[in-house]
Parts: sequence; structure tokens; C-alpha cells
Amino acid sequence: MGTFQATGEGALVRGMKWRPVSGAIAEAAREPYLLRERDRDRYEKALNGAGFTVRHVDVSGLWSEREASLAVARALGFPDFYHGGWDGFFDLLVSEFQERPDRIAVCLTGADELAQRDLRLFVRTSWQLQGATETIASEGEGAWQLEFLYWGQDWRSLE
Repeated sequence: MGTFQATGEGALVRGMKWRPVSGAIAEAAREPYLLRERDRDRYEKALNGAGFTVRHVDVSGLWSEREASLAVARALGFPDFYHGGWDGFFDLLVSEFQERPDRIAVCLTGADELAQRDLRLFVRTSWQLQGATETIASEGEGAWQLEFLYWGQDWRSLE
């Protein structure tokens, strides 16, 4: 498989290689990437500069894993026939990246609110999304990249 490089609007050309998020955001040293909302504009510019297409999902109002999988799938441009659930999510994930390889950073806004309201849902969802990141890294052999960044006003663990 060849390698690609991202250029404008998510277009790809030969030369792209996997890049650690920490290359664009030094504070994102390890996953899950729990980042402060006040830094989001600056970090998103850095991600764009590193060749990432940035997508957004507000997770503060999610109440189930099905809703979480559907919200992330919509941000990734999954087809309309997908109606949620992690099994279907992973079934479509690789095929979507095969059709449109890209380097994508999904910004999950309101993640601290979700974690405070329903820690179990936050952990289960972040676990599945970590699996998505690993699947894309493995299947794409460095030509694809999918990262999830968890934005919040109040990450007490970061104090």
C-alpha cells in the first residue's frame, strides 16, 4: 500500500504518514486526550496545520452508546442507512476509510459534562473510540489516521 499526504479540504496525495497528535498538541501526550475547552481554537488550528481534518461532536447530551456511535458516525460521514450500534460502526469504519482515506481528528465537545453525568457511558464510549483509532491505525498501515479529543471546561483530573 502506498502512503499519502493530506492537503486542503481533506484531499490526499502520495506521502501521508501517521502523525502523533502530540506533534500538533504537546499537552496531548497520551490517550485519552482530555483537553481544556479554552484551548480548543488554538489546538484545532495546530491540528489543521498538521494535516488533520477536524470534525465536531457535542457529546454532552448523549444518553446511550447507540446515540454516541450514531453521533460519531455522522461526523465521519457514514451513510444514512447506518442507525447506530458499535458492531455496525466497526463494520462500516474500515470501508469508509478505504473509500476516502484521511487523517481525521474528532473533537468531542462537552465530554467533561458527559463524564460527570454518566461516567459509565463516558468510559464505554471512549473505550470503543480507542478501538476505532487502533483499527484504523492497523488496517490503514499508516495511510489513515483517526483520533478522538475530549474537550471540557472542567477536567478536575488536570488540576
